[in-house]
Amino acid sequence: MPELPDNVVYRRRIADGALNRKIAQTNVVDPRILAGVEPHRFDEVLSGQTLTETHRHGKHVFAKYGDETGWLAFHFGMTGKVEIVENGDPSEYAYIQLHFEDGGHLAFVCPRKFARVRLIDTPEAFLEEKELGPDARRVDVEAFLEQLEGRRGSIKGRLLDQQVVAGLGNIYADEALYQEGIHPATTVPELSEANLRSLYDAIQVVLDAAIDVESDPTALDPERFMLPHRYGDERCPDTGVPLETEQVSGRTAYFSPARQSPPA
Repeated sequence: MPELPDNVVYRRRIADGALNRKIAQTNVVDPRILAGVEPHRFDEVLSGQTLTETHRHGKHVFAKYGDETGWLAFHFGMTGKVEIVENGDPSEYAYIQLHFEDGGHLAFVCPRKFARVRLIDTPEAFLEEKELGPDARRVDVEAFLEQLEGRRGSIKGRLLDQQVVAGLGNIYADEALYQEGIHPATTVPELSEANLRSLYDAIQVVLDAAIDVESDPTALDPERFMLPHRYGDERCPDTGVPLETEQVSGRTAYFSPARQSPPA
């Protein structure tokens, strides 16, 4: 599932390849991808408009159209992505397409059809409606601690809760916990403030590293990060012991038993 680093890449892709290009028409191949708007209305609103700016919060990417208030909101579900196609036919599974007057198009690709595209008034109102927490890459450490104050349950579950902090998903939550030697099933009350401050720092390091490699987890430094081994030899890069998995808060968590002792 696309996480915050993927969405950073997609926002940049839209900003670099789609802004200030007039939309000639749209093509909705599968209306199920649209949320709250019919295909004919989607085309009426966007045809003749230009995308003028972008924004990202957590796992959502936003693109403003026209001079008045109006935004596209992209959520990528499990397999969604944005492509800018300058020449040639739309990609397979490009269920939403914005065709530009100067040629080429923006393709919203989502093979499993769990992704959604919306027309919204403003990102701020949308985020408030969805009750999303602060962005994981922009939140400061004090706000991060405040979001976790009084929370119960596993730290893995709380990191995945988009109302606590927005943007983290399964793999980067696992990596941050690995970096700090925290077992994913450890409960929030079991962690000291110092533990949580260090975890905050680890989250920032992991997200920045993932963004630097264009959100390709296998391209991370294999001597420093667990993720390349999760998709490779499945051994802890620090100790060489096999990685283990456990169901935590309904998700499969990878961890190193040599570095991340289970809670008592």
